[in-house]
Amino acid sequence: MAQQTQSKLARASFRGVSFVCTAHDLKAGRRIADHVFPQRDLGYHEDMGRQDREVSLTAYLNGDEVADQRDRLLAALEAPGPGELFHPWLGRLMVVVKSASFRETRAARRQVEVSLSFVEAGLSQFPQAVRDGASGIRAALDGLTAATGTVLGQRLSLQGVPGFVKGDAGATLFDAAVALEQVRLALPGQAGLGYPVMRSIDAVADLARGPLKGGAGEIVSTLDTAIRTLGRAAPDPGRAYSAFEQAFQGFGLGLPSIPLTTSNRFRQKQNRDALTDATRWLALGASVGLAGQAQPETYPDAVRWRSRVCDWCDAEAEAASRSRADKGFNALTQLRTAFVDHVTAGMGTLAPVRQVQLSTPMPSLVLAYRDYGDARRGESLARRNRGVLRSGHPGMIPAGVPLDLVGG
Repeated sequence: MAQQTQSKLARASFRGVSFVCTAHDLKAGRRIADHVFPQRDLGYHEDMGRQDREVSLTAYLNGDEVADQRDRLLAALEAPGPGELFHPWLGRLMVVVKSASFRETRAARRQVEVSLSFVEAGLSQFPQAVRDGASGIRAALDGLTAATGTVLGQRLSLQGVPGFVKGDAGATLFDAAVALEQVRLALPGQAGLGYPVMRSIDAVADLARGPLKGGAGEIVSTLDTAIRTLGRAAPDPGRAYSAFEQAFQGFGLGLPSIPLTTSNRFRQKQNRDALTDATRWLALGASVGLAGQAQPETYPDAVRWRSRVCDWCDAEAEAASRSRADKGFNALTQLRTAFVDHVTAGMGTLAPVRQVQLSTPMPSLVLAYRDYGDARRGESLARRNRGVLRSGHPGMIPAGVPLDLVGG
């Protein structure tokens, strides 16, 4: 067992929760299988490979918010699976928690002594069953597509109607093609699927200009193919979600109103509402699928992401309820539930965010080294706080402004 105690206090962190390290131990060696034989003075010691390194830390937490620090560290230690340990001597390690102990005394009310033991995390070399969190979203998305086709078939009627009613339906579909083109232009980097994306959008435009003889089934199939193809081609799921949200969250709500003076006008409005609702539902489904692929960096980021998606789902479910589209309401609710389950399952291991204010201006590299012990995190620190950086000085953090730092 080798032990090294630093004269200068060192900061360490586990899963983004920081603490002050005063001493550390490292246990290493080889895995040996001992073989002993009768009538032999010396046995045979078989080398089975390198032993997993065990790291032990002696540390403490202190300050007015020591109870919150203790709770955050305890939650990080008890979260399942391996986590990242920033070790003041060994650097960054992927480890599994072996044991932890916390000691508090009446003599030191603002300090908690911590003893931590980790073992380096290995990789499973054999197949194992794992939970596919995105499978629930995919199943809910397929259910929403089917419900959209059913509801549109019940609400849309183009048989025996005047030409202006069919023309308005075609114009609504053409607006959907225009919105898809806006999303495509907002998402660069589609070289691999650029041609299929453009063909699928052109298919929607061609359908809008045609006689619409295929009915609801053809409309939903064409729209769904274009929307999903565009979603698969997006290199950045978060950016793609924002583009879909901007183009489709209010789709159809700004169209000119239709005077309900005759039965044909009433049918025109019903058809338009059915088509705009179907387009928004399909776009929402693809957007939730993209949101499920996004990787939030911190716990607050995941909470904001979850709230943003749920607000859109809730708005569409409320509209479906008002229009008495029960199957659409149920499918939208199931999609929301699947997304919440997927995001919440991964939130326990995400790092928290704390707010600080600097007393003097400081370069982001210096602040990253002071707070995390790693100057390489200066770029991500500046990117997270780009809203408060001085113009012309992207790497200088000003004083006296709220600053977000990842980690406890």
